[in-house]
Amino acid sequence: MAPTYDFIIVGGGTSGCLLAHRLSTSAAKPSVLLLEAGGQPSGQYLNAPFHRYMPSALRPDLDHGHVSEPELALNGRQITYTRGKGLGGSSILNFGVYLYGSKEDYERWGSLVGDDDWKWDSVKKSFHEIENYDYVGSKEYQHLADPSKYAHGRDGKLKVGLPDVLEKGVVPQMEALAKEGEKINLDPNSGDPVGMSVFPYSYSRVGRSTSAGAFLANPPSNMEIWTDAVAEKLLVFEGDRVVGVVTADGRQASATKETILTAGSIDTPKLLLLNGIGPASDLSPLNIPIRKDLAHVGKHLQDHVLAFMSVEVDGAINDRYSFESNEALVAEAQGLWEKDQSGQFALQQSVLWGGFMKLAGLPSTPEFLALPDDLQTFLSKDAVPTFEFINNCLLWPPGTQLSSPDHTYMTFIAFLMNPQSEGEVTLRSTNPDDKPVIKLNYLTHPYDKVAFRQAIQQTYTKVMENPIVKPNIKKTLCAPASMSDADVDAFAADNASTVWHACGTVKMGKSEKDACVDSSGRVFGIKGLRVADLSVAPLMTNNHTQATAYLVGQKMSEKIVREYGLDGSKGSGETKL
Repeated sequence: MAPTYDFIIVGGGTSGCLLAHRLSTSAAKPSVLLLEAGGQPSGQYLNAPFHRYMPSALRPDLDHGHVSEPELALNGRQITYTRGKGLGGSSILNFGVYLYGSKEDYERWGSLVGDDDWKWDSVKKSFHEIENYDYVGSKEYQHLADPSKYAHGRDGKLKVGLPDVLEKGVVPQMEALAKEGEKINLDPNSGDPVGMSVFPYSYSRVGRSTSAGAFLANPPSNMEIWTDAVAEKLLVFEGDRVVGVVTADGRQASATKETILTAGSIDTPKLLLLNGIGPASDLSPLNIPIRKDLAHVGKHLQDHVLAFMSVEVDGAINDRYSFESNEALVAEAQGLWEKDQSGQFALQQSVLWGGFMKLAGLPSTPEFLALPDDLQTFLSKDAVPTFEFINNCLLWPPGTQLSSPDHTYMTFIAFLMNPQSEGEVTLRSTNPDDKPVIKLNYLTHPYDKVAFRQAIQQTYTKVMENPIVKPNIKKTLCAPASMSDADVDAFAADNASTVWHACGTVKMGKSEKDACVDSSGRVFGIKGLRVADLSVAPLMTNNHTQATAYLVGQKMSEKIVREYGLDGSKGSGETKL
């Protein structure tokens, strides 16, 4: 007979590991099964700050292998859509930025779904439950970062914070931009991210923090974990109730309470569609029996689009290239890291800084004025940025050889916030082994094209035209031919891409007329089935979304604990365990 659990969680990623921990350690001690399609990650590039960009490129074994369809606005290019495969999910291989977003994001989220649990005051408390926020080192650069002025969680399991030491070049570059009028934001996690900051990250003195490392260490006896377990089929009993799952290798498990999907914004809608939960117009051509005609499954995909720009600069700017190109220094650093997590692997690539910015002229453009009135009001709020820029990133394009060993590089990025373009995830076939069809539709909305153009222009100008930085620039490695609208648009078409912040494909809302799940993640029209990952987000938050993925897992755990009385209370929606 199939083993039976109170809860089955499908997906051991950023939100799934946290959710499994919260439920299994609640007072009622329910039995919890966590399924993960990958295994237990180990091996190279997974821990040191120096390697923060490497897992996504050099560990294909930890990636699900998704690729988009040709993008119409990007000259038909296909975008590799990396998603973490293994316990910890994308927290294994993301770029480590840990930002909440704007308080206005969550005020709007709560209003859209009709639930104050998603508004800022409540969300802030949930973030504090998640994190062990270490910013002691920032005392050495308090004029650039000082989170001590605001409340942060210090007792959570996820280690996040700020580095003890800033890499060479960070302080003078930030000060140079500040001298030209850029506002310093001492804590972008205060609820107002606007301004220039040193970005907090999901690392500690011992290396990368992952969801599995934080929440699956020493799991309780009432939690079971199945790895290499790809869920393919949802077991349905009595018409509209899900009672368990079947994996690709034939393992079966039953849930007496709920099956909860945390497979992410690509694979959660794929699993729903394969099991007949989604738009009849998408399912009928594939002859998939329709369990629930839910029009918005797989739709409303939104993502932050970006473009890298990079220049070769005088070696006095930083010492990255002299380190990275010296095999002996890298080998020495490897040994120090393995010994006691010290040395250059703890310092190099450890700092990203940048800012969340407004575009002053954008609200007067026809593209902005064509947006719905309520959206214009939201975008006009002081704490809602239009774009983000980042500096101190990796050499771009990767593998570029500089013209002199005495030179180094400076790489910066423009990100579009609040994109209006929407993509979708649909099935390629009824074969679960086939990757889904992913249409990102980047820059297909007129507003996005104009806002992204201006974001690139502003980012380039802030960095490249700064009178202190500009004299050090020796050669352009990757940038628009000029700052004309036409050249910037051409550059975007050739270079725009992603850092994998997809959300919205199983959107949360007030009813199935415009959404897939309610504000507690329960799938409309299906009992015993809930979604608790970034796919439920009803909007694109102004941040790097790993923090929001943790938040969704935390919020859903709070709601489930209350509903089932797992904290010892009576419970509000289900029979107490």
